[in-house]
Amino acid sequence: MKKSSLIKNFTLPSLGLFIMASSMQLHANETYELTFSTYLPPAYEYVWEPIQAFIDHVEAASEGAVKINVFHSGQLFDAYEELPALSRGDIDITNMTGTYPSGTVEALTLFTMPFIFDDVNHMQRALQQGLLDLGMRQELEERHGTYVLGVAPWDPYEFYTKGFSIDSVEDFSGKTWATTGATDARALQLLGGAPTTMASSDLYLSFERGVIDGTPRPLLTGMGRSLYEVTDHITLTNFAIDTSILAINADTWGRFPSNIQMIFEEAANIRDQRQFDMVNEFISSAVEDYEFLGMTVKTLDPETISRLSERTQTAIDEWIDSVPNGEKYIELIEATR
Repeated sequence: MKKSSLIKNFTLPSLGLFIMASSMQLHANETYELTFSTYLPPAYEYVWEPIQAFIDHVEAASEGAVKINVFHSGQLFDAYEELPALSRGDIDITNMTGTYPSGTVEALTLFTMPFIFDDVNHMQRALQQGLLDLGMRQELEERHGTYVLGVAPWDPYEFYTKGFSIDSVEDFSGKTWATTGATDARALQLLGGAPTTMASSDLYLSFERGVIDGTPRPLLTGMGRSLYEVTDHITLTNFAIDTSILAINADTWGRFPSNIQMIFEEAANIRDQRQFDMVNEFISSAVEDYEFLGMTVKTLDPETISRLSERTQTAIDEWIDSVPNGEKYIELIEATR
């Protein structure tokens, strides 16, 4: 009886330790093959290069435990389909431009509100102080099965115009403006313009044929769509700053052990900072490039921008009323200005 008790006391803990060690070894040797899908093409360098660096970092740091298969340029899903595809688990990772899922997650329209951020550095400060944690991150995870790894900016929306320059608030009135969605359309409506939603692929011919007078778009879009051939002026105002959201399916994320999660988050942090740096560099070089191509590039004075901001404040007030914690988002942005 005594001998049996000794054997029992020795054997069960030893067996438990053996099982635990074996389980840890199996877990350590587990591999993960993931699908990364984005509508973005590699030609969008300041977005694509940080994505590629993120992928390379994860694969190298995991020592082969993670393999990421990349599908770019909308090979699997277009921009509007990316969040639903991620939610369903059809893909594991994506890099969404905030405009496209904002129809589903209304809080994301914050990033295309008029004159919310002074510049990309202001956006970065607000993000570092927890802007996403006021509800956006939680809504994406709880309602859409999406875990946000990181957020970085596009270069700001600026105004391209044909046949006139923007010198005052009145210059928006009576003009037809090609917009990307409800947010910038509402702002231009408040400025007295006539907004019309238009894909960036249609801008060139619309300017050439005189269908539109102007459009707010990032400098990258203007280069990619050769708008310097059909417009005369660019007015720099930091009208809006859209986001580049790196996200992973929440179930996929939950399957990773903590060491793999740490690798992903480290790589995402590096990616975010890399894109912030590249965007700032791009803005400076793009202005010089546009001037070399014969366009007139001007920066609107602070007083006029203040007047524009006042005229479009209604759009922000409407957003505050429609989004949970709306006022808290704005308070944080003001505190980091």
